[in-house]
Amino acid sequence: MKFYEKQRGNCERSHAMLKKASFYACLSLFAGMALPMPLWASQTTAIVQQSAKQITGTVVDGTGTPVIGANVLQVGTTNGTITDTDGKFTLNVPAGAKLKISYIGYNDLVITIGGNNNYNITLKEDTEALDEVVVVGYGTQKKVNLTGSVATISAEKLANRTSANVTNMLAGQMPGVTVIQNTGQPGADAGVLRVRGLGTMGDASAMVVIDGVESTMSSVDPNDIENISILKDAAASAIYGVRAANGVILITTKKGSKGRAIVSYDGYVGWQSASRMPKYLDSYNYAVLMNEAYTNDGLKAPYDDTALGKFKDGSDPDYYPNSDWLGTLLSENGLFNNHHLSIKGGGDKVTYSLAFNYHDKDGLIENTNYNKFSVRANIDAQINKRLKLTTNMAVYRSNMTAPAAGISNLMHYAFRETPVTPIQLSNGNYTLFKNEHNSVAYAREGGTYKETRSNFQGNAGMELDIVDGLKLRGIAATTFNLTDNPTHTNTMTFYQAGSDTPVKQTTNSIKEYDIKSLELNLQAYLDYNKTFGKHTIGAMVGYSQIYKQTRYLQAYRKNLPNSNSLGQINAGEVTGQSTYGTEIEYALRSVFGRVNYAYDDRYLFEANLRYDGTSRFPKDNRFGAFPSFSIGWRISEEDFFKAKWVDNLKLRASWGLLGNQETVNSDGSSNYYPYQNTYVFGYDYNFGNQLTPGISISSPMANQAITWEKTDQWNVGADAAFFGNRLTFSADWFRKETRDILLQLPVPNTLGVSAPLQNAGVVRNTGIELQLGHNNRINKDWTYSVTANFSYVTTKIIDLKGGDTPGQSVGDPLWTYYGYVCDGIFQNEEEIKNHPTQTMGTPVPGDLKYRDLNDDKVIDSRDRQVLGSYFPKINFGLNLSLQYKDFDLSALLQGAADVKSAPVAEIRYAFYNGGKVTEQHLDRWTPDNPNASYPRLSMSDSKNRVTSSFWMQDASYAKLRNLQVGYSLPKQLISKYGISRLRVYCSIDNLFMISGFDGVDPEAISGNYYPLTRNYSFGVNVTF
Repeated sequence: MKFYEKQRGNCERSHAMLKKASFYACLSLFAGMALPMPLWASQTTAIVQQSAKQITGTVVDGTGTPVIGANVLQVGTTNGTITDTDGKFTLNVPAGAKLKISYIGYNDLVITIGGNNNYNITLKEDTEALDEVVVVGYGTQKKVNLTGSVATISAEKLANRTSANVTNMLAGQMPGVTVIQNTGQPGADAGVLRVRGLGTMGDASAMVVIDGVESTMSSVDPNDIENISILKDAAASAIYGVRAANGVILITTKKGSKGRAIVSYDGYVGWQSASRMPKYLDSYNYAVLMNEAYTNDGLKAPYDDTALGKFKDGSDPDYYPNSDWLGTLLSENGLFNNHHLSIKGGGDKVTYSLAFNYHDKDGLIENTNYNKFSVRANIDAQINKRLKLTTNMAVYRSNMTAPAAGISNLMHYAFRETPVTPIQLSNGNYTLFKNEHNSVAYAREGGTYKETRSNFQGNAGMELDIVDGLKLRGIAATTFNLTDNPTHTNTMTFYQAGSDTPVKQTTNSIKEYDIKSLELNLQAYLDYNKTFGKHTIGAMVGYSQIYKQTRYLQAYRKNLPNSNSLGQINAGEVTGQSTYGTEIEYALRSVFGRVNYAYDDRYLFEANLRYDGTSRFPKDNRFGAFPSFSIGWRISEEDFFKAKWVDNLKLRASWGLLGNQETVNSDGSSNYYPYQNTYVFGYDYNFGNQLTPGISISSPMANQAITWEKTDQWNVGADAAFFGNRLTFSADWFRKETRDILLQLPVPNTLGVSAPLQNAGVVRNTGIELQLGHNNRINKDWTYSVTANFSYVTTKIIDLKGGDTPGQSVGDPLWTYYGYVCDGIFQNEEEIKNHPTQTMGTPVPGDLKYRDLNDDKVIDSRDRQVLGSYFPKINFGLNLSLQYKDFDLSALLQGAADVKSAPVAEIRYAFYNGGKVTEQHLDRWTPDNPNASYPRLSMSDSKNRVTSSFWMQDASYAKLRNLQVGYSLPKQLISKYGISRLRVYCSIDNLFMISGFDGVDPEAISGNYYPLTRNYSFGVNVTF
């Protein structure tokens, strides 16, 4: 007994010393110093070795197959090993020690070491992956039993990104989801998200639902999201009926959980730079090329050798400057910061989650900023064993500031303004480019546009368990949004070099534009779920009603006194004032239902039906039914299926009919009353030489026969998981055809109003989607995961009821370029003589040569064709994560292919509208350079500037969307301060891009040319 007690005391002392030694080692590592180990640490090691014994073991799964690479770790220490290719291990441990055996896809197992020296260990498969629950319309389902096509993403994939908008974070994350970011302007940088391509010529936006209530992506902070489900096919989204034709995005926010209060802080700071911008010539080379262009046009060169010398040496910046308009305009650092604080916890009856977020981001242009403050509270209260009440509330206030001239205008100005025009004279006065504009002056001193949004969304819900398996649920929600858009334009004065007399003075003005909207949303539904032996039945029936009202009010006055110091509408003069105001409202009433059946988790069936009525269509066409049916077969659950390494193998197929109630005019504006004539007041008519007040029919005219667009969709897919869910795979093929697309077909101009909306178009989308994932633990220190996705979608116009127009005809894709086919550059007069006549102008050597497509010996507008689409057919993504001990690394690569584009005219054409020239035009055609990349130079000749294949480029790209490296401090260091997790990291967005596209980022082809940005940030994640 004395010997036992002595050894026990030694072991206890050894354990205490070992903990100190571990702490000291971690502290040394963190400090980055190689400190000598104290004497007591080596003594501890010796004692442990003296009391340890060698054991062996074999780790297998439920089928007896060896588990390779399983972690075997002595609990409370770093003493461990991994199993070999036969599942065997050897380890020195003291008697009575506890061993933890773990491996991905299996439940952890803890055993106590007794008198045996050899152990046979069986790990049980972790069924959590198979029991994973996915959020679907009005409920949840087990992922393995899904028969529809649903893409999901968890909060971890969105963590620590520097965007305030969730949309941009989804790029490259899921197959079938395309995100195109057209601008990097703070507050306006949300990407365009499309699910399975372009399904209509009108509004193709997906429906967004947050915690069961229709909302927008901008109303939720990324840090508050628990998970996102995207319903892609008709089987998954038909339950939303008339609003689901373009996909449905379901966002679930974080909820509280039972236990102590958990406080978390996540914050980052950083800066930006433009990711890619065109390279323009300096003033000397610009002047040289301008001389050449004038000579080609038969005119005298504007710059002599003296002037060229001054441009080159920079001796007279007022008269011979070298102005970098674009660099000066985009001169800010774009600092940003984000802070998120959350508290969640609860008891047996009530759980809560409360989150605060503040985001602030400066732009690259002066007076450009976006900031947002948001609060979200989710509370669940279990009143008794049958009744549960919930409430979700979210409030945010955002402010976007930009120069009053408009970002799009400023960027186009800066693309055009030449280096031979001074930005600002040496005396501080601003000049004008061609007596028109000065982008830098407008940005700095021209006034501001502001957009302030105040948004509240709240809902109260209840769940009542009526009897076993039968549940009644209800939600009452309201959304209120107030948008205030004041634009204050300042008075500005401009000069010429050498003169104090102003050449132009602008007039100040103030414009107020307010929007108020209120939406009420009521929902009630019954759920029934029951299992009888091998039969599982689910049913749901529900009712929904939505009402929305929006009011608009605008006022304008100019010539405010006291220069630019006053910003109130009353300060402006009455003469020339204007006002505008209107109101719109619409309502939607629906009943819906769903039936699920599963036999032995092998044979799966689901049917959905929604019956919608919308106020946007006339009474006779207002209501419609939208059904869907889907089946699934889990082959892996069949008795004849003997592949034990296959965890899940499921085939599924679906068909459904969806609707689209978004009535949009051809100019992109919403039309809430397309079936009835509306009127505009304020039109005066002349009767007997006297003006009489009157009204006018609003354009476009009404159509009593219209109804919603309808989309029927077929989907066939497969899902599989192998090797303990370490390898996953999914594939889908779909065909989506949208008919009765609302279009404005051509009408005679004598009608007096624009054409009515008609159900006239048919568009077909066909595509495939693939996703492959792998995760693994190499040993106790290394883990990794890789997920790749790929989608290919084609879009084709099938019918337009005779409303074909150039670039939008039957057989064409959507979002197209339409123009001439170019066959190179004319080299001599002989080539020109033997070529068909080009009606856009008589060519000379150095001009572009166009193809005669119809062989009529004349090249005119009938020789044009579709040159490509700027919506990518191919989208792909690669998500990587790697963890070594306390270090982690993640990377997201995203790209698009099979897409065409042309840079903006100010980039692709030399001297366009008297503007700049890019470096590419140095390789222009001359008699001495016949194999040039670009045609001859000209100041005014437009025949080389028509839309043609010469200017089209492959806009495919692959970019590193995000690279993030983090380090989590050891728990031994932080636990005594009450901290359970402390991680520091650095992150870079858009680190690099691979693309052959010239000029701007090819992703931003249809934006306002404010550049997409490369963001550098440093952050911290702390949990108490």
